[in-house]
Amino acid sequence: MNNTSVSNGDIVVGIDNVNTTTTDLSNQTSVSIDATVDVASGISTGSRTLDIDTATSGNVGSASFNINDAGGGADNRAANADGTGDFDTADGEGYVFDGATVFQGESGLQLGGSLSNGIVKTAGNAEGVPLEVPDVPQDQATGRYTTDGASGSDGVTVQRPRVTTLDVENAQGADIAGGSVPQGDDNEGSGELTVVGSWNYEDAEDLEVTVENDDGLDVTGDAITGNDDPGGTSDPATRTASDVGKMGAGSNEVNWDLDLSDLNTGTFTITLAGTDDLDFGEASQSTTVTVTGDDDVSLDLDSSRVTRGEDVTFRIRGSNAGDFHVVTIESDEFRSQTQSSTANNSIFRNVGDVVSKGSRLTNGGYAYAVVEIDDDTGVGIGQIDTTNLDDSSVDVNLYAQNSTAPTGSAIDGAAISSRLEDDPSLTVEQGDVEINQPGNTYVVGSEVDLNGTASEGIDDVAFYVRRQGDYQLVDLDGRSDNGITQTSLNVDADNTFEKEDLVLSAGDGDGNDLLSQPGTYRFGVIDTADVGGTGSIDSDVNVSTFNTGTSSQKSLRVTDTELDANIQTIGGQVSTDDRVVNVTGTALGSQTVAFIFIDERGNVHYTDLSVDDDNTFEEEDLNVGSDLVEGQVSAHAMTAGRDDQFGEGLSGSGDAYSRLQALAGRLDSDSLTGNQVRARLLDQTTEAVASDDRMVTQQFRLADSRTTIGSVYPDGMEASGVNPVGVDDTLVVEGRTNLRPDDNSITVELLTQEGDSVALATTEEWGYNGQYMVSLELEDVQTGTYTLEADDSYNSDTVEVEIVQNVQTATPEPTATDRPTPTDTATPEPTPEPTPEPTPEPTPEPTPEPTATATPTPTEGGGPGFGAIVAVIALIAAALLAARRDN
Repeated sequence: MNNTSVSNGDIVVGIDNVNTTTTDLSNQTSVSIDATVDVASGISTGSRTLDIDTATSGNVGSASFNINDAGGGADNRAANADGTGDFDTADGEGYVFDGATVFQGESGLQLGGSLSNGIVKTAGNAEGVPLEVPDVPQDQATGRYTTDGASGSDGVTVQRPRVTTLDVENAQGADIAGGSVPQGDDNEGSGELTVVGSWNYEDAEDLEVTVENDDGLDVTGDAITGNDDPGGTSDPATRTASDVGKMGAGSNEVNWDLDLSDLNTGTFTITLAGTDDLDFGEASQSTTVTVTGDDDVSLDLDSSRVTRGEDVTFRIRGSNAGDFHVVTIESDEFRSQTQSSTANNSIFRNVGDVVSKGSRLTNGGYAYAVVEIDDDTGVGIGQIDTTNLDDSSVDVNLYAQNSTAPTGSAIDGAAISSRLEDDPSLTVEQGDVEINQPGNTYVVGSEVDLNGTASEGIDDVAFYVRRQGDYQLVDLDGRSDNGITQTSLNVDADNTFEKEDLVLSAGDGDGNDLLSQPGTYRFGVIDTADVGGTGSIDSDVNVSTFNTGTSSQKSLRVTDTELDANIQTIGGQVSTDDRVVNVTGTALGSQTVAFIFIDERGNVHYTDLSVDDDNTFEEEDLNVGSDLVEGQVSAHAMTAGRDDQFGEGLSGSGDAYSRLQALAGRLDSDSLTGNQVRARLLDQTTEAVASDDRMVTQQFRLADSRTTIGSVYPDGMEASGVNPVGVDDTLVVEGRTNLRPDDNSITVELLTQEGDSVALATTEEWGYNGQYMVSLELEDVQTGTYTLEADDSYNSDTVEVEIVQNVQTATPEPTATDRPTPTDTATPEPTPEPTPEPTPEPTPEPTPEPTATATPTPTEGGGPGFGAIVAVIALIAAALLAARRDN
């Protein structure tokens, strides 16, 4: 087929070469024509026929179909199966048709029109599940349901029923749902309320309001009158879809006039829900309104007694939502009559329901806050910052309501005594502040932790020092000659304050100047609000002001600087291959320690170290300089005095240590001897007029690396000198070195006369006295003469050692009674001592009779039974060895 066209309502279809031998359709087996008819909206219902004609044979057939009404009008709901009549929204009963919205939990529901054979879920986890009618379950899966499960087929949409709005408005139009309202009468207070509601299931059920008192009694009949029924239903408590937007309601809302003034005081529960089954879950919504019996406006304080600096929350009750009230505190309650306008303006905080705040100097002067009564709670909430209030009983004044928020000069008119509603008293007490650190002593120039505690409400603290006269401010930036940049410390949320590693004697305040000299002072801390406030703190404070403020003080004894230093070498020497020393010590009052090394030819090396927080310093590898020559060297540890300069002040730029380094450089470049350099250094530092510098001096010798062998002996037979060692014994070597342990190693090796190594050991550990010890295991080493070498990689030392068959100590003469000493046992009964068998004398191995020789002179030695005896035994062993070789 081709050439399809539509003309005057006729569908013309061309047929090409159905049969090549004939054009007579009677010879064709069949021809199928599919046609889709679009039924336009508004077309009348009834039977329709589709005729089929051909150009040659005329009418050859027809097709019939019906056009039915979907039913239910715009909401696709109706009272009857043929789509006639209005769906009963009061009882929620009737028929739904294609395109309708069905809600979970509906009952008495029937499917009409094309849906009458049932519908099933189209997609999702519940795909294929049928819609249950007449009673739709509350947990029926939401979504699309159609006749065949295809999303485009006839069907309905299932939704969750919800009340979308529930407000309770007072006469000012403020929503007080969940709040309170004065009882008033039928023209004000609880007598002039409006319930506003909206719901998404207006096609299924009407919306009903219910009012219950705090005993659970339904008082809807008295609270809702029939005079305001918009006409959708005869029941004044019920609203229908036709009532939406009437009686001043919004375009998608309904409302009810509510009068609770004759129902006594208490809390009333207001509920909106469907008139039949839709009263569960979100299909129902409730709120409360509390009707108060006291129509007098009052101001309640959360706390009636506080520490100055704490915040106090207040609540205005008994007023109508949307009203405005002025709250004031008069200026004679201020902490100071001369405090800044910033301090006055901060007495009330801009929180809660406060719409404006500030202070005015008219009418005697006062601080104020304008508070709006909240729509939701029926309460106006504000807060007072007591930091800038006097420590006394303070009156908080509440004035009558205003319909609009007063501003500027209108504040005066809104806050006059004739309009006073309430004036509760607030007792403000002075807080506490304490210094924990430093203790009672301080070394000039030292770093300390400054910390302590403060009462809640104290935000910042300042520090002062007094010797005579007024208290002087302490600059807390820890630096001099940069101006006073930090005058206070912030108090943390845990009511503590702290500044670490602070040099109290530094800084540019007069208080810092006092602490830079030894003496005894009063060191105090005070709330900054008592000394001008943060950002404008007074530089000096008289004793009376300081003592009457929130403050505390302690005695602080300031002492001069101190230095203790130890320069550790290796046995009094420093190897030219190491050129480093260990230094440790304590420096009180200084953050830096300088070290100057001077050799005998006047060469100078300068370096310095930082002092730790605990006033100690330590460095394991302090370089003594590469230019120092071998020989005696003096090492000088130095710190500047409390005046933070060396001597009378060295020339040059930078701090005291930069200038000292420059001096060392100049001395190094001059052609001076070591003694001259030392004399000039002392002359310009510690021996200068009125100098308070500190210096510690030590001497050491800078020498070539050297390791020597001192003593050799068998393990367990300590002796001086080089002694024979037996086969399979452990050979112990003791010696000295001027190399540093850990950074160097000493290898001890036993060599044959031919240079072959038979035993070797290495150590990196020895004391700073330079004495080392190494042990060699002589396993499988033959007797003979060997070379023992100690090598430190820079030099070596060798000695000859005899390895003998064995080394014996002298056998002591047996005692008369060869009875063992009994030992204690756990058995309480004494055990008789057994008589020991006599110990036979040991039979010595047969040896050739030695040739008589003169008794040798004993050699010096150590160890029990050693020394001369070892020498004799060694001679005997050597003779035996020679005899064996001769045999």
